Order: sequence, then C-alpha cells, then structure tokens
Amino acid sequence: MKLSGVMPPITTPFQNGRLALDKLKMNFQKWNKTGLSGYLVLGSNGEAVYLNEKEKIKVVEVSRKSIPKSKIMMVGTGMESTDGTIRFTNQVAKMGADCALVVTPSYFKGSMKPQVLYDHFIAVAESSRIGILIYNVPQFTGINLEPEVVAKLSEHPNIIGIKDSSGNIGQLSEIIHLSKKGFSVFVGSAPVFFPALCVGAVGGILAVANVVPQECVQIQNLFNEGKMNEARTLQAQLTPLAKAVTTKYGIGGLKMAMDLAGYFGGDPRPPLKKPEKEVDEELKRLFLQTKSCQSDQKYIKF
Repeated sequence: MKLSGVMPPITTPFQNGRLALDKLKMNFQKWNKTGLSGYLVLGSNGEAVYLNEKEKIKVVEVSRKSIPKSKIMMVGTGMESTDGTIRFTNQVAKMGADCALVVTPSYFKGSMKPQVLYDHFIAVAESSRIGILIYNVPQFTGINLEPEVVAKLSEHPNIIGIKDSSGNIGQLSEIIHLSKKGFSVFVGSAPVFFPALCVGAVGGILAVANVVPQECVQIQNLFNEGKMNEARTLQAQLTPLAKAVTTKYGIGGLKMAMDLAGYFGGDPRPPLKKPEKEVDEELKRLFLQTKSCQSDQKYIKF
C-alpha cells in the first residue's frame, strides 16, 4: 500500500465520559465518502493518552471494521518503554493495522539523547510485524528529532516514514533531502501543508481533515495537477480554521468544529474542555472562508 495523501488523526468520541463507538462508526461512514487516503487511529487528537488499554483495543477494533481495505489504517502505538511499544505495536498488527506511528518517548526527556532515541526506534522496528513511522511532535513531547537522526533511521527497512508536526518547513525539507529514497514524509501541521508538498512531503496527517476532509484533499490534488495558485489560495482559506482547531482552541475546539460540520465531535475527556459557546460563531465564520464548506452548507449546523 502506497503511503501518501491526506489522513485525519481521528478524534475519539465520548458520551458521559465513556466511549461512544456508534458515533465513531457514523463518522467513518461520512469520512469514507471523501478522498481521504486513510486514517490515523489513536493519535494525539484521538486523546490516546487518556485511554486505557481496553479502550484503545475497542477503538482499534471498530476502526478496522469501519475502514475499507483500500484506505490506510495507521495506529499510534508509542509507549514510554521500548518493550511496551513493541508489545502494543504487534497487538494492533494482529488486529489488522497496516502500519504504526511511534511517538518519541518523553517522560524522562533529559535522558532522551539522540542515540537513546535511535536505539529505541531501531529496537521497535526490528521486532514489529508491521512497518513503523516516527512521530515527531516537539510541542507535546519537548523533544525534537534532528534531521540527521531521522535520516539514519530511514535506512532501516522497517522504518517507512515520519509524521513531522514541528511546523518547521526548513527541518522538513532537510529530512526529505537527507532520508533514504522512498521514505514517506508526512507533515502534521495543516497551516504548512502546501509548503510541505512543495518541498517533497507525500501527504499530510492533519487535525482539520476531521472537519473538512475534502478541502485538505483538494489542496493535494491541485498540487499534483500543477495548479499551484489554486492550491495556494485554498491553503490560505484553510489556514485560519486549521489554527483554530489546533493551537488556538485545541481538541475541544476541534470537536466543536466537527459538531458544526455534521460529524460527531462531542466533549473531550477531562481535564480537557470545550471552548466557551461563543466560539461557535468564530468557527462558523471560518467555515465560510472555505469553498468546500460553502458548497456543503447543508451539513453545517448554523
């Protein structure tokens, strides 16, 4: 399966603090009608750090049944320990995951030197039944994997790509330049999606794709067709909404936006909260800046 295109790091629905798996199935039914190339299950926006192991397994089970074989199923499997990461990666492999996304361990960040991280990823890759991608998200972990380390890791046949959410286009470009040919580099920050494609990224794993998936897909389609001005314009329309559902309002804002767009967002799991009600108006305004939302207003709960 070719790793490329747009994938949302899917949110995990809750009702009264419990998993709402029927709502997850409903979201998949709608997402599957779009041009998304696949999904990241149990990513940061899936609030994976707030799920216990049984809940994670349930989410993976429902996701596998809901994702057609034609679309990629990537699962976040990174744990703080190497052994724990290997065990969970192979567990989701048995359940049908196509590949795993492994975040940098970070609790003992002072000890997470480049060689320690290199050894961790190599050990996981050596023991994993499926290909793994590195997840670099310094805004959450406080650790940034340097391009030289990523390039060295890319030489391992079972380390097949990276999701870089740093938002640093210079770093992303360097990763692409230094890494082995065929190493799949995804950008994890929607405001720099178009620039990332320009420097060689194969796609984006984007939070805002939970809300306006076809808009994100269209940016890459226009880029692939050489329609740079149109892709750049669409990126400019998307960026304010993308920032609102990530850095400005976080997962609570993302879920609020999903509710507005006709998906089920619901509440995040405490201690996270949804933004104040008046944020609805701002999100509605941002929707109207995008072409896909203007053509799909019947889905927006104004």
